[in-house]
This record gives sequence, structure tokens and C-alpha cells, in this order.
Amino acid sequence: MKSLILPTAVSLVVLAVGTLYQGRIAERWSIAGSEKLETFAVRLDNVPMDIGAWKGTDTEVDERQFKASNCRKALSRTFKNEDLGASVNVFLVCGTARHVTIHTPDWCYVGAGYEMQGEPVTHSVDCGDTMEPPEFLTALFVKETPVACQSLRIFWTYSDDGTWKGPKLAKAAYAGKSAIYKIYLIVDVSNRNESIEKSPSIDFAKEIMPLLNERLFVEEDAEIDVRADQQG
Repeated sequence: MKSLILPTAVSLVVLAVGTLYQGRIAERWSIAGSEKLETFAVRLDNVPMDIGAWKGTDTEVDERQFKASNCRKALSRTFKNEDLGASVNVFLVCGTARHVTIHTPDWCYVGAGYEMQGEPVTHSVDCGDTMEPPEFLTALFVKETPVACQSLRIFWTYSDDGTWKGPKLAKAAYAGKSAIYKIYLIVDVSNRNESIEKSPSIDFAKEIMPLLNERLFVEEDAEIDVRADQQG
């Protein structure tokens, strides 16, 4: 009988650890409507309409698809830069890690009829000394029909603390987080062989990412100043 005690104890420990890990992955131990998530949702309103020479226009969010994602709040906006003759579509969303990380371009765009050209690659953008270079995943998506062909270059990344990362296994990397942001930078591509560095999203990222850190990850006093500036 005593010989069974140790194996049984080990089995119970393994079972407990496995349960805790699965609970963390599934966010069983977090509250979806957490205070942090509500704060993240409110701060989406801090993102300005214009960012330097990039002038923004809000675009409609597909409410049916957004509700299906179970995310908390989204911002959809097109930024145009007349000097560069370029535009970037931005989709910025917040929610629990479980919901935010499951809907990614390599899943939802492929489901919408696009073909991803190769596996997503990691690309970091140097935004100067103001922040750690944000790390994106990026891929080219092509949709061909009998009457047209559309090519999109999409960059996407995540953050819950101001450090933006693009892990290929995002669900595991952010497991258990009660609130994170995810951003897509989307541009139409005329030349499929164009290098990543020549994408307008790179120039745009250098401007928007430091600003997002200022507006989305702020101390309480600084947040009051931001709202005062907007109201002023």
C-alpha cells in the first residue's frame, strides 16, 4: 500500500499543474469584465483622429463579426497622408487574451477568401528612443475573383503593457491576460514583390506606435491631462 503513495502523490501534482495551466490558457481564473479591461476600452477614445500628416476618417465596424469575436471595443479608422500619397487602414481592438488572440489575419482573412502568401514573418520597427521597437507579424494576402484581384499587406501586434510583440503563438504568449490590445495596419498592395520596408505601414507605425503608448498606457494624472487636451 505504501508503495502506491508516492506515485499517487506525483499523479495528483501533475494533474493539479495541468489543471492550473489549462485554466490559465482558457482564462478560467480571470474576470472578462475586469477593471483593467474597462480602462483599456475607455482609453481607445484617446487615439486622435489625426497623427502628424496622417489624417484619419472613421470606418464602419462590421457589428456582426465584432460581436462574434467577443472583444470589448474596437476602433476602425483610415489614415491618409497626401504628401506620401498613401493610406493605412487601422483596426485596433481590446479584449481578453483568449478572445483577442484567436482572431488573427491568418485565420479570419483566409476565412474570407484571401490566400496568405507564405507564413507570417516577424518585423520590428525602429521608433527611436521613445520606446522598445514594436515587433509585428506581417504577411501578404491575395484575393482573386473573375473580375478583380486584391492584394493586402497586413501587420499585426499585441500589447498589455506598452511592449508590443508579435508572437506566432499569441494565445500561449498572452494566456491568462485579462486585457490586451491588438492592432492591424492594412494597406493595398499594387506590387506583390515590394519589400516590407517600402510599405507605407512602416512610416505610419513610426508615428502611431509611440503615440499609442502615450495614450493607451498612461498614469492616472497623465490620463487626466490627455482628456483635458481633447476637450480643450
